[in-house]
Parts: sequence; structure tokens; C-alpha cells
Amino acid sequence: MKKSKEIGNTYKEVDTERDNVLAALDELVPISKELASYSDSKAYLNDGKAKGNELAAKYVAAVEKFNAAYGKLGDAVKAANKEQTKKNLEKMKKDGYKNYAAAMEATLRLTDLVDKVEATQSNPDKAGVEKEIGEIQALLNGIDTKDSYKESLVRNFNDTVGAIRQVMADPNDKYQDRNLNRMVQSFNHYIDVYNRIKPDSFDEKKK
Repeated sequence: MKKSKEIGNTYKEVDTERDNVLAALDELVPISKELASYSDSKAYLNDGKAKGNELAAKYVAAVEKFNAAYGKLGDAVKAANKEQTKKNLEKMKKDGYKNYAAAMEATLRLTDLVDKVEATQSNPDKAGVEKEIGEIQALLNGIDTKDSYKESLVRNFNDTVGAIRQVMADPNDKYQDRNLNRMVQSFNHYIDVYNRIKPDSFDEKKK
């Protein structure tokens, strides 16, 4: 992160959250080292663990601060990536990459959908989710290419949809954690396929 700060970033929000993470680490690392030194030296034998309890409390607070800052950094990076993807999508459409643009839009919308289902698992908008699934499916069905990755993309999309529906089936399912993990894993497999697609091949263009 320090290296990225030296290089600079075009996204102000990412820079801000990165700096907050670095500040949290500057607070956490010294406490961690002091706590480790206290334990290694067995100083707790001389003070009834008083200093250890004090350091432990500070350490827990510092870790919580770091976790919160790191979470916000992740959100900022995700938002920045989404913004850049939207810009790339418009460029692909403009440059005539119809098939790849459709796959990109489908992926962008599926990403949002998985996030939404995960966040609202206790009370999902089933009708809204099914509507979005249908529209994403239409995007993928509209792709006209001989590239073998289309079949893999559709297959993994269908697997993700099945997992999404399982999550929504019963919020009180005792295996809901497993259902959520399956949804994320299926989505990650979809992303793996998407990342292998080459625009020129998907739209049968020759450079």
C-alpha cells in the first residue's frame, strides 16, 4: 500500500481509505510488537498481568479499527473497479465488440445481484431477483459467437442462478452458510471463465 501511495492513484476515495488503513497499521503494529515482547520476556510474572491486560485491550481496539478501515478500502476499490468497468463497457460498445460488451454487462449485473442476495438473504426480493436473472440471461443468450467460452459462461451462470435460488428458498435453512458458500463459489467459477474471454476472439475480430 505504501508503494501505491508513492505511485499515486486516480481515485480519490481509494486514496483516502488506503491512507486510513496505513494509519490504522501504524497504530496496530507497535502495540502488537510491544505485546509480543511483553509475553516473550515473561514480564507478566512480575506485574500480575496488569500491563498485559492493558496492552491486550489496546490491541483489540486497534485490530477493530484496522478491520473497519480495511473493509472500507475494499468497498472503495470495488466501487472504483465498477466505475472503470462501466467505462470499458461503453468503449467496447463503441468499438463494435457487441458480444464481449454483452458478456461484460452480464457480469457487472451478476456481480451486483450476488452482492444483493448475500446482503438481503434474510428477506430477499425474490421477484426482483428473478427479473434481473431473466435480463442477464437474455444478454447471454444474445451473444452470437463460436467461441467455446460462451458455453462455459452460460453453464457457470446457470450454476450461480441455481445457487442464488437455493439461498432465497429458505432464510432459516440450517445449511444457509453452506448455501451462501456455494453461491460465492459458483460465482467465482463464472468469473474465472469470464476473465479468460478475449474480446477479439469473442467477436471474431482480427487485428
